Amino acid sequence: MRRLPIRPQARVDLLEIWHYIAADRTSAADLVMEELEAAIRRLLDVPGIGHRRADVRDKRYRFWTVFSFVIAYRYDEETLTVVRVLHGRRDIRALLAT
Repeated sequence: MRRLPIRPQARVDLLEIWHYIAADRTSAADLVMEELEAAIRRLLDVPGIGHRRADVRDKRYRFWTVFSFVIAYRYDEETLTVVRVLHGRRDIRALLAT
């Protein structure tokens, strides 16, 4: 089975998403987190699902959308790494630039 590291910035992204939604309704924030976590686990079963983005130069990235959020990840035979979890309206290309 692949390892599933979640990069520190992705963990921060998840916390920020939860806090933003919870400001209006905690139960909704909890639901969104459950769905995002389930989607991340699903990626382990079917790595490669999602899409690439023409505006992101690094072709190792794949993107999977859950509600209005995008999980940016990379994978190989041994590891599936969640790099960021971002709102789809953010400048994803700029946020993934290294």
